[in-house]
Amino acid sequence: MDISLKYEDYKFLKEKSDNTVEESLEAELSLPEYMPEILRIIKSTAETKINSCRLVGERVTVDGVCDLRMIYTAEDGGIYTFSQSRPFTRHCENPLFNDCTDALAETRVSYVNCRATGTKRAEIKAGITIKFTVSGEESTRLVSRSETKGIEQKIHSAKAISLGCCSTKHFSMSDTISLNTPASFLLSARAVAVCSEIRKISNKIMIKGEAVVEICYVNANEKTCTERVKHTMPINQIIEYDGMNESYIGKVRLKVAAVDVIPKGDTQGMFTAFDISLGISATSTMYEERELQFITDAYSVDSALEVSKTTLRVFDMADDFDDTYVFEGDFSISGEGVLNVVDCCGQLTDIKTSAENDDLVISGSLSLNAIIKDKTGSLSAVNKIFDFKYCHKGDYKNKNIVCTPHISVVSADCNIKGENALFVRAEINVSGFVMSYDTVECVVSLAQSEKPLKRNTNAITVYFPEEANESLWGIARRYNTTVKAIAEENNLEGETTESLKMIFIPCM
Repeated sequence: MDISLKYEDYKFLKEKSDNTVEESLEAELSLPEYMPEILRIIKSTAETKINSCRLVGERVTVDGVCDLRMIYTAEDGGIYTFSQSRPFTRHCENPLFNDCTDALAETRVSYVNCRATGTKRAEIKAGITIKFTVSGEESTRLVSRSETKGIEQKIHSAKAISLGCCSTKHFSMSDTISLNTPASFLLSARAVAVCSEIRKISNKIMIKGEAVVEICYVNANEKTCTERVKHTMPINQIIEYDGMNESYIGKVRLKVAAVDVIPKGDTQGMFTAFDISLGISATSTMYEERELQFITDAYSVDSALEVSKTTLRVFDMADDFDDTYVFEGDFSISGEGVLNVVDCCGQLTDIKTSAENDDLVISGSLSLNAIIKDKTGSLSAVNKIFDFKYCHKGDYKNKNIVCTPHISVVSADCNIKGENALFVRAEINVSGFVMSYDTVECVVSLAQSEKPLKRNTNAITVYFPEEANESLWGIARRYNTTVKAIAEENNLEGETTESLKMIFIPCM
C-alpha cells in the first residue's frame, strides 16, 4: 500500500556547544624614564578585546588582545598606570560544528597578579576564560496528515513559534569627548550596550539603543585624585540578517566586544580629550509564529502499519520584557577610615533562572571591585560579592518555561556610608524572551508493515469499559475500527465512552 503523507518542518535553535578554554598571558613591564618609581602596586587588571570570532567547518577561532595594566603609587602619593597589550588566538573543534551557522565568544578574567621586580620593573600574569557558544538550526520533519484511505489519524494542532533566523553581526562606533579637567593616565574604561527598540524592514533590522561608557582617569593637575566620566553614545544601526522576515518576533542582544580609549592632548602629558572606539556584536534570534499541525498517533483499518514517533518540545512565546533593576547594598571594610573612592566597577556571575509561581526569578552574584583611599592617604583595592535576586511578574504558573536572560551592569557607584562602610548602588539592565513549551509525542514516519493485520471476524463485539470516559481512540485502534463507527453504533457524541457500562464495536 502506497501511503500519501503531508509533512511540516519544525525548526528550533540548538546550541551545539557551550565550551570554555583557558588562556594564560604574561608581560614584563619596564617603566619609561619619565615615570616615577614604583612605591606600591595597588591593583592589576586584564581587559580583553575580541577582534574576531570565525566559524569554519568544525572549528571556531577567536582572535583578541588583552591589555595587562598595573596601577601603582609613587613617593609623591600620585596614582600611575602602565600597561602592555598581548594578542591571543584560541580555537575549539567539534564535528557537530559542521551543522552550525553562528558562533559567539565571550571572555572572563580568571585571575591577574602583578609583582614588582625592581623600582621600575614589574611582572604581570593573567588567566582568561574564553567561552564559545556555537549554535545552529535544527529541524524535525513531522507528519501533518495522511491522505490515504483507511488510515485513522489523531491530529494535534498547537500554536507554536518556529525558528526563523539566528545570526551574529558586528559593527563599530566611535566618538570623542572633551574633559573638564585634564588627564595624565587612564585608569579604567568600561562599556555596555543596551538595545531599546528594534524595527524589522524586509531582511534588515533597525536597532536603536545606547552604549554607556564609563572612564576613570588620573587628574593631571593633582595626581592623587581621579575623575570619573560617564558618556552615552546613541545606537542607530541597520543590519542585514539573512532569512529575516518582517513578521518575525524575537530579540536582538548587544554585547560590547572591544573598548578602546585613546587620550588626546598636548605633548606635556596633559590630555584634554579621549577618542572612544567600541566594537559591538549584535545577535538576532527571531521566530515565526505559526499554527503547527501534526499526527500524534495513527493506524490502518485495512493493513498493519509501522509508526515511528519522536518526543518533541513545542515552544510558544510566553513573554518579552526589558527592565532596569537597581541593586543596593553596603559592606564594611577594615582600615583607617575611608577618605574617598578612587574607582569602582561591578561584574555579574553565576546567573540562574527559575520560575516561582507567577514570577520569573533571575539570581546570581554581583562582584564589586573598588579602589579606595583611607585617611592616611594609602590606596588599596577592595572586593565584595553580593547575592542578588530579580523577580519579573508574569503568567508562568503551571507552565514549563525557558529563558536565557541578557543581563549587564549599566553603572556601578560606590559611596562612603560611614568611617569604615561603603554603600553600593548598581543599575542592571535585564531583558528576556520567555518561551513556554509542551512535550508531545508526534509521528515522523508511517510505513506498511510486513506483519499481517489481525482482523476481528465478529460482526459486533461487546466491550465493557474499564473506567468511565474511556477514550474511543484507544478502543478503535485495538479493534481495527474507527472512532466514528463506534460513536454511531452507540449514539455517542464525544470521543469517550461517557457513562456507558457496555458498548458495541462494529467490524469494519
